[in-house]
Amino acid sequence: MANILIFHSDTIMVQGLATFLTSTTSHQIRIVNHYLKCLDSANFFAQLGEVFVIIAEGKLLDLNQCQQLNNFNQSRLILCDRPADFDSLILALNCNSSYIGLEHNDPENLILAISCALIGSVFICPQAKQKLNYCVFEPNFKQRQAVAQLEEIDQKILVLASQGYSHTKIASIVNYSPLNVGYRLRTIVQKLNLQTKQEAISLAINLGLVRSFNQQQTSQAA
Repeated sequence: MANILIFHSDTIMVQGLATFLTSTTSHQIRIVNHYLKCLDSANFFAQLGEVFVIIAEGKLLDLNQCQQLNNFNQSRLILCDRPADFDSLILALNCNSSYIGLEHNDPENLILAISCALIGSVFICPQAKQKLNYCVFEPNFKQRQAVAQLEEIDQKILVLASQGYSHTKIASIVNYSPLNVGYRLRTIVQKLNLQTKQEAISLAINLGLVRSFNQQQTSQAA
């Protein structure tokens, strides 16, 4: 039997979770009103046994607070929100913690998260995974498509801008006027649905366009 600590700003949610877990598991359920104070109390955690699980509202914590739990080898953290919160989900991933969204009222998610936590594994509920895909992977895919659909000359101009070349230097390389280079960069920003040239440069670097261009240049030189 493990100790399960519940820390959430919604008192109704806390009572609901406690009632559900009491009726469906044999674990010792504790409602924690001062979670952050508990983090500073090694004696409190030492009394909880070999392994204990903390179910905490993700929006109430930050990375440093979550990482404090690393000082206690027996602790396991599950972050939860209603509705699922993207920032909390990323926090959970950074802390190697489980994450569940409570808006779907799926008790199986909570039971699975606790079961995984007790064996040192991580569980991300399906609804949160969909949110992660929508917020991270889908935009990334669309951005890759947008960059790939740029004309070859625009890709080259963007790469050169990413390498710190001025409009005048870029113009001399691609045989355009500096004004034309500036115009094409503004067009690139619009095509990528961004606001600034710097955002376009960051995107080109993050998506590997600059690295790919450099490798291509090296291959051609060889």
